Amino acid sequence: MSEEKKHYQRPLNFKTGKVEMNFGAGGKASAQLIADLFAKNFSNEFLDQGDDGARLPQPKGELIMATDSHVVSPIFFAGGDIGGLSIHGTVNDVAVCGATPLYISCGFILEEGFPLSDLKRIVESMAAAAKEAGVKIVTGDTKVVERGKADG
Repeated sequence: MSEEKKHYQRPLNFKTGKVEMNFGAGGKASAQLIADLFAKNFSNEFLDQGDDGARLPQPKGELIMATDSHVVSPIFFAGGDIGGLSIHGTVNDVAVCGATPLYISCGFILEEGFPLSDLKRIVESMAAAAKEAGVKIVTGDTKVVERGKADG
């Protein structure tokens, strides 16, 4: 096998492809999903460091931190989707504490078989919402659960 073929990865099919278990396993498929979807849409100087965490400048004054989780059905609804909701909801939690939101960490729990086209749409919505809110998505994590173990 040629050196070129040995390192070949099939492109992610964002039109008809589905989430696979190996996307959350930390190997080549995970790296490809991160590079081709998350890093491409969320790119900034902190995320691009490529670490499991984010090295951020220390702000002056008090630091406010919030965690927010969202489960909605359907995930796409009139006026938005779970992606935009997740960013705006988290930004709001920090803002109501009197702070200026700067950074966000995102955790993805994906179900095997979830359409990559829907995941791409959600990620693009998150990127747009983060830009609109003036925050940077600086780190995250992805896990994939078996088909039927999450609500889609």
